[in-house]
Amino acid sequence: MGVAGYWRNYWTAGVAGRWRDYWTAGGRNSIEELFGAAIGGETIYADKHLVVTRTLEPVGLHFAGEIDVTNSQAVAKSLGIADADAGDVHLDLSELSFCDISGIRSLVDLAETRATGRLMLHGLPELLQTVMKVTGWSEVPNLLICNCGARQ
Repeated sequence: MGVAGYWRNYWTAGVAGRWRDYWTAGGRNSIEELFGAAIGGETIYADKHLVVTRTLEPVGLHFAGEIDVTNSQAVAKSLGIADADAGDVHLDLSELSFCDISGIRSLVDLAETRATGRLMLHGLPELLQTVMKVTGWSEVPNLLICNCGARQ
């Protein structure tokens, strides 16, 4: 399944309106499709190895499949979407079957650059937890490996 994803912008209304970027999968064109991807569980990135969807409760992203050098740039863009708002960002990684160093580095980079809130990793596979501990990345400020389980 090939995906022709691209960045789209739209203006959000509210007290302090601002431009929002969303990495979209499947060539979404309408504002309704973009809005759906932005707010509720729709796929924001997909390739033949990985699917990334937006979560609402808690606010964040769900990753399923494999992260490797072929999609690590798309992962970084997806993480940028999750980091658009201040506060804690929750990542459900319970359905990751593989993640190479480029994927782990994307997570750490996001945590290191956060001004506020934490990057909370839910369901991180044990092998990845071990890598994070051995490298010292589990001690990065604003990064929390949660043992509370993945989102429901």
